[in-house]
Parts: sequence; C-alpha cells; structure tokens
Amino acid sequence: MRHVIIGTAGHVDHGKTCLIKALTGIDTDRLKEEKKRGITIELGFAYLDFPDGQRVGIVDVPGHEKFVKNMLAGAGGIDVAMLVIAGDEGIMPQTVEHLDILSILGIQKGVVVITKTDLVEQDFLELVEEDVKELVKGTFLENAPIIPVSVFENKGLDSLLSVLKSLCDSFPKRKEASGFRLPIDRVFTLKGFGTIVTGTLMDGKMRKGQDAVLYPENVPVKIRNIQVHSMDEDTAWPGQRVAVNIPDRRKEEIMRGDVLASRGTLYPTRMLDGRVEILKHTKRTVRNGSRVHIYLGTKELLGKIVLMDVDELKAGESCYAQLRLEEETVARMGDHFVLRFYSPLETVGGGVVLDACPRKHKKNDQNALKSFSIKEKGTLEERLELSAREHWGCFYSLTELAGRNSLNPSGVKNAARKLAEEKKLIPLSDQVYIHCDEMTSYEKNTCRFLEEYHKSYPLWEGMGIEEVRSRLNLKENSSFADALLDVMKERKSIKIQNGLVSLYRFHVVIREDEDAMLREITEYYKQAGFAPLATEVYLKEHGSSKKFQSVFHSLLNKKVLIRLDSQYCIHSSFYEKAKESFREMAAQKPEVILGEFRDYLGCSRKVAVALLEHFDKNGFTKKTEGGRILKDSATLK
Repeated sequence: MRHVIIGTAGHVDHGKTCLIKALTGIDTDRLKEEKKRGITIELGFAYLDFPDGQRVGIVDVPGHEKFVKNMLAGAGGIDVAMLVIAGDEGIMPQTVEHLDILSILGIQKGVVVITKTDLVEQDFLELVEEDVKELVKGTFLENAPIIPVSVFENKGLDSLLSVLKSLCDSFPKRKEASGFRLPIDRVFTLKGFGTIVTGTLMDGKMRKGQDAVLYPENVPVKIRNIQVHSMDEDTAWPGQRVAVNIPDRRKEEIMRGDVLASRGTLYPTRMLDGRVEILKHTKRTVRNGSRVHIYLGTKELLGKIVLMDVDELKAGESCYAQLRLEEETVARMGDHFVLRFYSPLETVGGGVVLDACPRKHKKNDQNALKSFSIKEKGTLEERLELSAREHWGCFYSLTELAGRNSLNPSGVKNAARKLAEEKKLIPLSDQVYIHCDEMTSYEKNTCRFLEEYHKSYPLWEGMGIEEVRSRLNLKENSSFADALLDVMKERKSIKIQNGLVSLYRFHVVIREDEDAMLREITEYYKQAGFAPLATEVYLKEHGSSKKFQSVFHSLLNKKVLIRLDSQYCIHSSFYEKAKESFREMAAQKPEVILGEFRDYLGCSRKVAVALLEHFDKNGFTKKTEGGRILKDSATLK
C-alpha cells in the first residue's frame, strides 16, 4: 500500500483547518493561541482513512504571511496538495505565494478546493473559478480538478474525497534508499517517555530499536518507540507521518530542521550545488553574492548564493549556483529548496540540490560548469566517475561515494567495474576505486622522486617502502599506498624487491673502484664478526670520501650490513647467528639475561645491548623484568 501525505496551502482564514476537520474529524489547531485567534500558527497533523483501509497523513500549514517559514517546514513532505481558496474572498497574496512554494518544491499532484461556497452566489463563485483557472496556468495544478465545497452545508466533501483517493492511488512508488531520513518538524517531551520528535519519513524504512544519528551534529541516538498516526508500530515506511521516541537526548538539544537518519548515510556540509530558478512574476532580481534565506526540508538557513555563470537572475531565469551556508546542514541530491529574499522577506525562487557535499567552486569555472551538467543530467557511470575525480585523495569506498553523491547503491558496483574496464577508474580493492587521473598523478610523482633518488644514490637498490609512503603523503594510509604501488608494479613503472622500491628499468651499475670498496667493507665486517668498530670510527679510519660512504650505505640498503643502532653495524650473517644463538638459549631457560647472551656470543656489552634492542624493535624478542624471551610468532622485518 502506498503511503502518501496530503498537505493544505492557501491564504489565512480560507478554511483549511475546518476543511480537514470535516474530512477527518480531527482539529489540527492544538495551541491555545490558535484557538484564541482563530488562525493556524504552527503545523497541524491529522490522518484520513479511505474506505479500502488506506490511511494517509495530512499536514495543515498556516496561511498567514508572518508564518510562511512554518508553512515551509511542513510543505517539504507534501505529496498531494490541496490549494484552498475561500469562495467569498477569492485569490489572495498567500494563495499566490503558497502556489509558488508548492511548484518550487516539485509537487506534481494536487486539487484546488473552493471553500465557503454557502456564503456566495453562484455567479460570484463562477468568477472565482475563472480566476483560479488563470492563476494555475503553467503550474502543476493547470489541469487539476476544482472542487467547490461547503463544510457548513456538508456539500462537495464526497467529491473531494473521491478526487483525493484517485490522486493518492496514482502516486508513484517511492525510490529505494540506502537508509531512512526523517526531517524533524516538531520536538516535545512526554511524561514517562522523554523526548519525542515528529516528521514525515522521506526515505527508507525505520525500525523500532534501531541505532540512528541526529544530523548535522552527528549525535548517535537509539529509537525506543515509533508511532504512526498515534498507533505503536515496529516499522515506519516512507511517506508516513512518524513520531519517534529518543529518550537519550533532551528536548533542548534538538531543533526543528535537524534530521534523524540511519548512521553514515548523510554528510554535514556548509555548501550545496544546485540549479536555481527565479519566479516568473517576481519583481526582485537575485544578484551574485546575495544573502538569502534558504528553506531545505524543515530547516531555515541563511547563506550566500554564488551564481556560476551569470551576474544576476531576473524573473523566470535559471542557472547553476552554489549555496554557501552560515551553518551546517544535510541533504541529498534531488531535494528541493525555496529561496526568500533577505530583506524584505518574500519568496523569490528556489531550486533543486545537485550535490549535497560539493567542493568550493570559482565563478565561471568551465570545469565546474561541466560537473554541474553531469550532476544534473549524467548517467550513473558519468556521475560515479565525476565523484571519484572530485574526491581525489580521500580513498572513499563505493558505499560512501554513493552516499555522498546520492547514487543508486545497488548499481554502483557494476558501474565501477564498467568504468574500470574502460580504464577510467582504477580498483585499489574490492570497494575502493580512484580516478585514472589520480592514479597517473601518483605514478608520475613516484617515478619523479625515484629518479632523483637513483641519481643521488646510484649504488642503492632502491628507496625503502616506508619512505615511499611518506613521499606520497600516505604514511597513515599504508594499505592504499601499497595498493597504488601494486598498480604501478603491474604497469611496469616500478619494481619492489626486499622492501625496496625502484624504477622498473633501474639497475645498480658498479664500477671497478666501487667494487673494490664493496669487497673491502664486506670483508672487514665478516672478519670483525661480533666485534666491529663503531661505524663512525670505521668510516673515518677506512675511507672518509663521499664515494666510500655511498658504497657503505648501499650495503646497508641491500641489507648486507645491518644497522643495529647509531653506533654499530654488523654483517647480516652474524646477525642471523645472533638470532640463532638467542633461540638456542631460549630453548634451555625461561629468560635470556643480557650478561649470559654477551658471554654466549663472546662480544662486548655494548654490542649485545644493540643486538637485543634491535631484536625487540623488530618483534623477535620481548623484554621482561628479568631478561628477554622470544616473542610469539615473531619474524624480523
């Protein structure tokens, strides 16, 4: 069964609330001030039961010009509109403004209801109907039924109910969403329950007991209870009016305009990309940089409008624009918003969100304009490719890219595979893809600094992988750094051997004099065994030239020599002997003591300390209160 919200619209005192009471038996004016003044100030809610058992929600909005912002908080959830016009007054200022707002919000279905027909003659009523037909020309209500009713005489209500039923039955099935979203329009407390929030469920299904998040503050909450039209439910569906009990937050911590949604499905932002359109009959001009009121969902925001390729917009004109907000909000692509002038406060236009998490754009940037066009009209593949390009360096999963750009989550994986086959996206894992241009940039950068490295250290086999990650600014994302290097390796741009990275075609070329130095150094450390000179002393005594030091460091790079600490190096064969000796000692006693290890090797205390601390650092041993033990599953890096 489809779940639909019917909403009223129209000028103050044109009978919207009385009409709802006549249809449902529910008085939506609940405030003392509303009863006293006889006008609707806040949003009111009711429900209507059709004979076939279908129950639809009804939102009653205030019609007074002072409460347009309250009207806007309820209008965003309307599926079927009832534009209410009093037969004794006809079209009034808020009739026009409310019709504009409904059109801006993208509402497609509705009916015009002429109330108070018992107060006017038939001739006058026909004149009102003609005015209405002229008013709705070119709007979504142009071909809508016009139903005259009298609540007092109970006339026309059956016809109205029949039209409403037909409109609700024709409402299209809602699109699948990755999580639920409830823009909050009311917050209150109930004794014994705590905080209650209400709203129209826009996307996804909500379940009792579910973990959720209050956006844009990103505050985790738990849904204790759900009510739909005053009935306890385990599940709420899109298009239903919902009351949700979230007792772990105080009323004062939640505001109208906040959004209750599934965890990780919305992303707070201070910018929105969209297409903006100015009303055809406004006398106002919207200029680039104008400060405006923005109504999005149930939230009222202040912000600046940046027109992307024009300096101003006049009546009936539209363009791409970026809204720069003064506070954070959340949205999804396809959400509609209303723009009102900052001063005087009147509706001038609105638009639709094309990107709810955009980058900051410069005016007249051709690349930005192209991206707007793709966001508005592009295929899933085009939008996914653009998203990967615009989130350069983020390494977002496909799930997060889909969430940030309101892409169909069920189709993203296949789209990514198709783009990978076309070499437009590069897979780093099953879930992470980056744009080919980003991959090329990393590859060029890596090849550049490796080439410089080889020129500086021609005898070294390559750069250590940790240093490569650091040069790529990916030390904190080592798994992605390694995935990037694997792609470069497959492309034969680089090679990786023994933890060293080099250009694919690079080979160490040793000259005759350098070969002699290599043999000399290697022979010395083999002869020295566990009693080498301090490194600084050895270099000073045996060869202080730059070339000799380069040859020496190349042996460290190839791990022929092992640097134990800043003072000592040792030949790799003796390092392995030291490890084997420790294993032998550990097999015979629960702990290996420094002095015993020193005597076992026949080395100085300083060298024994350097060896053991190197073992600790590389996970081969573990220090205890009395000595050292072998670390479980230890392997030297």
